[in-house]
Amino acid sequence: MIYGKMWLVVKPTVGVPLFLGAVAVGSFSVHLAIMSNTTWVKKFLNGAPAATASVEAPTKVALAPPEAK
Repeated sequence: MIYGKMWLVVKPTVGVPLFLGAVAVGSFSVHLAIMSNTTWVKKFLNGAPAATASVEAPTKVALAPPEAK
């Protein structure tokens, strides 16, 4: 274990819950930021259909004949 000596300074009964709490707070803040700053996530979670872009057929492009060598 890389940080095995850390538990000589911090008791595991304090360090493990503190670490897990920090992970939970970080995860919650990331999810809150995504929900607050996007419009599509709320629609997705409420079951709205996905927005699709219309695709048009490509137009014909005339190619120049290859040059003779």
